[in-house]
Amino acid sequence: MAGNGSAPAAVTAGELAAVLQAMDEKYSALLEAISKQATRSKSDVEMKEEIHPLQMPHVKLEGPESYVSWAEHAETILVSSKLEGYILGTVEKPEEGGSKEGQKWRMTNALVRAWLLSSVSSQIAKQVERIKDASEIWRLLKGTYSGVGNEMLACKIQKELQELSQGERTVVEYVSELKRLWSDLDYYDPVEMECGKCAEEYNKWTERRRVRHFLNGLHPRFENRRAALYGSGKLPSLEHAISAIVSEETRLKLEAVGSVGQGVSQKRSAFLATEQRVEISPHEKKCFECGQPGHLKVACPQLTGGGRGRGQDWRGRGRGRFSNARGGGRGRGVYPSGRANTCTVVEMTADELEKWHQFFKNLSLGDGRSSEAHAPSSSANFSGTWDWKKDWDGEHA
Repeated sequence: MAGNGSAPAAVTAGELAAVLQAMDEKYSALLEAISKQATRSKSDVEMKEEIHPLQMPHVKLEGPESYVSWAEHAETILVSSKLEGYILGTVEKPEEGGSKEGQKWRMTNALVRAWLLSSVSSQIAKQVERIKDASEIWRLLKGTYSGVGNEMLACKIQKELQELSQGERTVVEYVSELKRLWSDLDYYDPVEMECGKCAEEYNKWTERRRVRHFLNGLHPRFENRRAALYGSGKLPSLEHAISAIVSEETRLKLEAVGSVGQGVSQKRSAFLATEQRVEISPHEKKCFECGQPGHLKVACPQLTGGGRGRGQDWRGRGRGRFSNARGGGRGRGVYPSGRANTCTVVEMTADELEKWHQFFKNLSLGDGRSSEAHAPSSSANFSGTWDWKKDWDGEHA
């Protein structure tokens, strides 16, 4: 039994080393190829991540006047994409153009170069389009159009600052224009100081001047707030002064809106007051038909069929008819709505008409329309006919 058993043969260390060496020689070429492919793929990914479409600056370079703004926008965009080294010259061109680094540099340089040519005017682009290096294009544009030390530009900006005032601008628009001109003046007419304390004092002096410039150019509606800032004993910082005026502008706007709303509300209240009707208590009402208090003629029982009596007109006789009936025969003089079919015509002279007009004026009913409502009626019926009872009932029904 023991002789038939198949016990595993022992493997020596030398035999194991020989097997591993054979496997290494067999698969080393494959592993190297896989490693090269991974490295190449990683380089391609890094290149694709770095080279991508660039945003165009908001301002195109058209001359010395626009260089400062254009340069700030352009450099910011390139820094955000980690490409500023191609315009500053910190990324040098590899000596071997056929290497991977050389291909990457050539591709990125072409991208930045095309972007620079697209961000300037066509006339300026023609001047530098034959230059191959992006850093050389940037250097020439800066040297030609930066305008540092240009006295004519500095004089032009200084004149614009002297003539600038708020006018009809908002505070934000006014401040934006001021800061733009101040920044341009600092760029075209720089002040260099080696002493740090002197530079600090100069900056404080410059800020005080700019605070006064800002306050003096404000619209007259900010006079009270400006006087308060000047009278505080110590001139505030520029940021504090701007914040105070912006708050004042907001307050004035809200005040103006409130005044308009209050004016409309007052006009509406006055209109409603003139249109409001004063209710007459039942005890003050007196019927012109039966002479009894407590109701008007329109609700008189004698005319609305309260009893068995016939419908009557003002003179106490007549024949009641429905409003839509034409047939003969006697019947109760009642409208379908319960109102008697009566019509009263009173003959008046001009003097009597004037007395009635004065009578309605003297009625203390609190209704502004009492005297005015009948004035047109008086002039329109100056011939002497006026159904005053009908008007009275219609007015106080």
